Amino acid sequence: MSQCIVCGSRKGKRQCPAKGALICSPCCGEIRAPAPCSGCGYWRPDERHYGNLPRFAPRDIEQSSKLRSIAFAVEAGVCALDRRRDYAMDDAQAIAIFDVLLDLWAFGDAREAVAAKIAALDCGALVDELERELQSSDRATVAKVMAIVRFTACRRAAGGRHHLDLLQESCTAGSLVGGI
Repeated sequence: MSQCIVCGSRKGKRQCPAKGALICSPCCGEIRAPAPCSGCGYWRPDERHYGNLPRFAPRDIEQSSKLRSIAFAVEAGVCALDRRRDYAMDDAQAIAIFDVLLDLWAFGDAREAVAAKIAALDCGALVDELERELQSSDRATVAKVMAIVRFTACRRAAGGRHHLDLLQESCTAGSLVGGI
């Protein structure tokens, strides 16, 4: 077998589509990236654990008008999107939108990196609105608020619209964070 084209110190055992040559498995793991490696059998996107992100406690949200305003912006935005879709969204779609928001605010992904998810969920206008509305807020704070909003949605989701229905009621009534 030939030498790894990347490090030159080990045998190359994997055909790398990005390098067009054999590379060793440690180098494969180090240089792996979405664009050049997406068709490779060794490529696995990083698994994100949204439920393990740092988040505020419900009492923190209740006690802070700034945190409540962030939560309300996120929840009201999803409610408005649901209304524009004639209440056809389900909890899984709302959670998927929260995931995209966390990709942007918590994980720091570029908008281009999540463009396909945004298009699939048709939530570009919501993302634009939140970027404008939350631009003066600290990204880490916004991410922690979004994480508790997502956590609450997951806790309430029952395979239909249970969370969204509660969220619609609370957004209409003006309460925040879905009445955690």
